[in-house]
Amino acid sequence: MVRVEQASKNIKYSTIAYIINNLLKFVVRLVFVKSLSIEYLGIHGLLSNLLAMLSLAELGVGPAIIYSLYQPLAKKDTETIKALIELFKKAYMAIGLVIISAGICLLPWLDWFIKGNTVADIYWFYLVFLLNTGISYFYSYKRNLLIADQKQYINSFYQSGGQIVLAVLQIVFLLIYPSYLVYIILMLLVTISENCAAAKKADRIYPYLQEKNVQFLSADIKSTILKNIKAMIAHKIGGMAVFSTANLILSKFVGLTAVGLYSNYYLVIAASNSFAGQFFASITASIGNLIALESNQKKADIFKVTEFIVAWQALVIGCGFCTLLNPLIELWLGKQFLFDEAIVTWLIINFYLTYMRMAVNAFKDASGLYWNDRYKPIAEAVINLAVSVYLTIHYGVIGVIWGGIISTLLTCFWVEPYVLFRNGIDIKLKDYFKDYFKYAAVTLLTAVFSKWLYNKLLSEVTIINFILGVILCLVISNAVWILLFRKREEMSYLRNVARDKFGMRFL
Repeated sequence: MVRVEQASKNIKYSTIAYIINNLLKFVVRLVFVKSLSIEYLGIHGLLSNLLAMLSLAELGVGPAIIYSLYQPLAKKDTETIKALIELFKKAYMAIGLVIISAGICLLPWLDWFIKGNTVADIYWFYLVFLLNTGISYFYSYKRNLLIADQKQYINSFYQSGGQIVLAVLQIVFLLIYPSYLVYIILMLLVTISENCAAAKKADRIYPYLQEKNVQFLSADIKSTILKNIKAMIAHKIGGMAVFSTANLILSKFVGLTAVGLYSNYYLVIAASNSFAGQFFASITASIGNLIALESNQKKADIFKVTEFIVAWQALVIGCGFCTLLNPLIELWLGKQFLFDEAIVTWLIINFYLTYMRMAVNAFKDASGLYWNDRYKPIAEAVINLAVSVYLTIHYGVIGVIWGGIISTLLTCFWVEPYVLFRNGIDIKLKDYFKDYFKYAAVTLLTAVFSKWLYNKLLSEVTIINFILGVILCLVISNAVWILLFRKREEMSYLRNVARDKFGMRFL
C-alpha cells in the first residue's frame, strides 16, 4: 500500500505541474510567434534537436544507475546508495564536459544543417544552447535519487517551479525587449538555478550523501551497470535517430519555415507525451520496487492495469487530436500556421503508436532489460533515417512522419513487448496484441465519430465551439471506454484505487 500511496502522490503533484507548465508553454509560444519571425521558431527547433543528438554522450548512464538504485533503496542500504551516487556524480561531470567539447567541435558545420539560412547570430544561439545542455549535467545527478526513491513529486516541484519562473521571464522580456538571444540566456540561468536547488533539497533529505567515507561498489553491481550502459548506448542512438532528427531533416531538405510549422504541432503532441512521461516518471520507481519484491502474478496484473490506463489515455487524447488539433493551432497562432489534414492525420497515427509503447517501456526499463533488445534501436535508427530522408526529399514534411511510423512498426511495435514478456512479465504476446488491437479499434472508431459529430454541430472555428468540442470529445471518449470495458478486472482495480486513495466513494 505504501507503493500505491507514493505513486498516487507522485501522480497528483506531477499532474498539477504538467498542467501549469504546458499552459505556460502555449502562452510563451504565442508571444514568441507574435514577437519574433518564424525563422527563429525554426532555429529553436533545429538547435533543440542538435543538442539532443549531443546528449548521446550520456550513453544511458542515468537509466542504468537508477535501475541499480531500486534494490538498495528498497533494502535501505545507504552505503551502496552513497557509492552509486558518487559514481553518478563522476559520470555526469565527465558527460557534461564531453557534450560541451563535442558541441564546440561541431560549430564550423552548423550552416550545413540549414537550407537557406538567413539568421546571422546562429552561432551565439548555439553556444547558449550548448552550455544549457552541458552544464545541466554538473548538478542534476542527485535529483535522480529522488526519482528512484519514489519522490518524483519533489522533483516535479522544482522542475515546475523553474519552468514557471522561466516562462514568466521569457514572456516579459519578449514583450519588452524581443530578443531571441535574451530568450535563451534566461533558459540557461533558470536551468542552473533549478538544478542547484533540487540538489540541495536532496542533500537535506539524504544527509548521508554528505559523508566522505564512500565504499567501493561490489563487482556484481559494477558488472550490471556496465552491461546495461553498453546496451543503453544502442538505445540512446535509436532514440536520438527517431525523436531528435525530424527537425534536422526538415531543416536540411525543406527549410526553417517547415521546421517552425512542424515544431508548433510537435509542441502540442509533446505536451501530451509529457503527460505520459510525468505519469510514468511518477510510477516507474514504484514499478521497480514492485519488480524487486513481488510475485510474477502481481507483476502481470499491475502491467495489465498500466497498459489499460495508457490505452484509455491514448483514446481520449487521440480523439481530441483528431477532432481539434487544427482548430487549436488556428485559434492559438492563426491559419498561416496550419498543416494540411493529411499531414495532421499521420501525425496523430504516429502519436498513437508512440504513446501506446509507454507501459511496455516503463516495465522494461524498471526490469533493467536494456541488454535484451540492444539491437532493436540500431535497426530502428537505420530504418528511420534512411526512410525519412528519402521520403522527405520526395514528399516533403509528410515524409519525415512516415519514416517514424514505418520504423516503429518494423521494430519497436513488436520487439519491445516480445522482450518484456519473454524476460520480465509473464504474459503471452498474443494476449497483449489481442488487447492492443481491441483498444486501437475502439480508438479509431470513436475518433472518427467524434470528428464527424463535431463537424456537423460546430463547424465554425471559435473559442466557444472549441471548448464545446473539448467537452464533446471528453464525454464521448470516456463514455465509450467505460461502457465497453466496465466489466474488466483492470477497471475494477482502478475503481477500488479511486475509492480508497482519492475518496471517490460514489464509484
